Amino acid sequence: MTTEFADVKQAAPLKNVALFNGLCKRVINRAPGLPGMACFFGRSGLGKTKSAIYGANTSRATYVEVGQFTTAKSLLRSILLELGVATPRGSIPEMVETSILRLSADRHRPLIVDEAHHIAAKRFVDLLRELHDKSLAPVILIGEETLPGSLEKFERVHNRMLEWLGAEACDLDDARLLARTYCPGLRIGDDLLEEIRQRVGGNHRRIVVNLARVLEEVRKAGKTEIGLADYDVGLISTLKAPTPRRAA
Repeated sequence: MTTEFADVKQAAPLKNVALFNGLCKRVINRAPGLPGMACFFGRSGLGKTKSAIYGANTSRATYVEVGQFTTAKSLLRSILLELGVATPRGSIPEMVETSILRLSADRHRPLIVDEAHHIAAKRFVDLLRELHDKSLAPVILIGEETLPGSLEKFERVHNRMLEWLGAEACDLDDARLLARTYCPGLRIGDDLLEEIRQRVGGNHRRIVVNLARVLEEVRKAGKTEIGLADYDVGLISTLKAPTPRRAA
């Protein structure tokens, strides 16, 4: 039987993938005079990054991911590298100017900044607004659910937002698609998929973790299909940390 857990490199066409792809199109094709920044936000584990990578590929976007130690200069270096500058050099103003020139060369090519909640509370987040204003290229920020609130502190950034779009939890259709994508050849009943989905609050990442666990159990039993009645629900990994056992 074919029950290998698939090593999926591309995003399955889940609802959040479609939502983000639609957001990209609306920002790219906005009417003249409208601002060209947008925000895609939601709690961890909803597949935002996979959606962003898929959207970046389909829209030929410049995609960068930031972190808690990102600085203005390291952000600009990452952007310039993605824009084809092999060895970004110069002062911050010089790198800003080069970025603007590169971005303005194709105003239908968005700049996507993932994990933007890490820099949303930092003063240099306004740098992204400057890149947008002077190049007219779309700029899309992706981050956790705190991102919109953090950006309120930067009025000029907040005012440039064409759209705020929240990522959605996986529904049963998404869970079915994940099962087909990650466990080809294994039939998993809707009742078990729905039980997993509800217990993890529709968290994309935890559903995938549980699919791997289901597949492991199926291998042990030598089956090609499984439903809720056949599965020990105590094995379902939820968002809660396990309670440590007390020593006897």
